[in-house]
Amino acid sequence: MGFLITLFIISSLYYLCATLFLYSGLKRISLLPVKAHPRSLTFSVIIAAHNEETNIGPCLESVLAQTIDHDRFEVIVVNDRSTDRTAAIAGQIARTHAELTVCSITKTPAGWSPKKYAVSRGIACSRNEIIVFTDADCLVPALWLETIDGFFDANVGLVQGITTYCSVNGLNKIFFGMQALDFLSHGVVAAAAIGARFPLNSNANNMAFRKKAFDDVGGYGDVGGVVSGDDDLLVQRIWKSGAWHIRYMADAKGSVQTYPALTVSALFEQRKRWGSKTVHYNRMQTFFLAGIFCFYCSCTVGIVGALFVPKLWLAAAGMIMVKCIGEAALLIPGTALFNKRDLRPYILPASLVQLPLVLAAVFTGVFGKFGWKGQTFKRTVKPQ
Repeated sequence: MGFLITLFIISSLYYLCATLFLYSGLKRISLLPVKAHPRSLTFSVIIAAHNEETNIGPCLESVLAQTIDHDRFEVIVVNDRSTDRTAAIAGQIARTHAELTVCSITKTPAGWSPKKYAVSRGIACSRNEIIVFTDADCLVPALWLETIDGFFDANVGLVQGITTYCSVNGLNKIFFGMQALDFLSHGVVAAAAIGARFPLNSNANNMAFRKKAFDDVGGYGDVGGVVSGDDDLLVQRIWKSGAWHIRYMADAKGSVQTYPALTVSALFEQRKRWGSKTVHYNRMQTFFLAGIFCFYCSCTVGIVGALFVPKLWLAAAGMIMVKCIGEAALLIPGTALFNKRDLRPYILPASLVQLPLVLAAVFTGVFGKFGWKGQTFKRTVKPQ
């Protein structure tokens, strides 16, 4: 009993310190671009698309409607082994837009994850200074590239932007709100960690980086076979190099929208995929997140233990309170930063649901399999 109580206290204190660290980083996020009149950079927007016939048209329409001069950007759609009309739709749009190119992949080489190979092919075909990622199921604002331009200076190697969920007709309001808040929490943590100059996670829905920075770190290097992580692992590689600054673009004019999962099963598969890449993080980031994960495990041990030892209920309740207070301390200013105050009523219930969701997703994602784009994967593609 004494050992458990000590464990609970230590893990709770660690969690509070980690939360305070992230909170301080969130407060250091600059809302202002570094350039008042961004007109200098050129962009290569890369979109990897696998069986996205429903989404690719609206996505490309939004990307091609940028306010900057069209000779300053190109769009490269990498048709990744699609068996539907994705390539045909993108090709039809390309016939009337000289800045759009479509290339197709028929096979992913052994030892490569499909997504990383697709975007790597796109980068290899690109001509411009800044590589910009978004996904085929996303919609970007007209000021997107202009806003990204404003956050780059000579020392910035990567800019991460906001991505939020757009509403879907017919989707249960509570289910949407809970997962929208959970998704937002990942963005808040990404912003806070970048503000603390210790990037943890990222989102390839809205990411821009210098091609030179990508080349300097050897691209994806030895993590090319990790199925997920074309975002987190890349931002950590660029940070680890020490040669470039990383900025968070907390500007609604550069905010991207994507679609939520439509079912609980699809949501869980997505979270398993996200959890699968965490064991491939840099050592410092892994250690930092492992402490938080241990706190989550302690909460679960406390709750389960209290079912058999009633004296543990007080400790279990205390840890749950610590978790809720810590997350509220991040998410209340985070929802203000991302202009999503309407999601605040979901902070408490989402915090409670997140506990078993994170534990289950990380364990099954790391040690089991997950579904993605109609395929089943383990966390790493084995060389053949």
